[in-house]
Amino acid sequence: MKALTWQGTDKVSVETVDDPTIQEPTDAIIEVTSSGVCGSDLHLMSVLAPYMNEGDIMGHEPMGRVVEAGS
Repeated sequence: MKALTWQGTDKVSVETVDDPTIQEPTDAIIEVTSSGVCGSDLHLMSVLAPYMNEGDIMGHEPMGRVVEAGS
C-alpha cells in the first residue's frame, strides 16, 4: 500500500509499505478512501522528530470501509 512516511526532520515522502495485518482482537483494517495530515502531524515533522524513525507512517484521520476485523 502507499503511505506518507517520515524521512527526516521536515522531510516526508509517499512510499510503498507492507499491507497491514490483524495483530490484536480489537484491530480493524480499513480500505482508506480519503485521509489528511493535520496540525498535530506537523509537530512530528520537526518539534518531536527525535521520537520518529525513518519510514514511520504518518497521518491519523482516515475515512474508509472496514475490510477485516479481529475477533
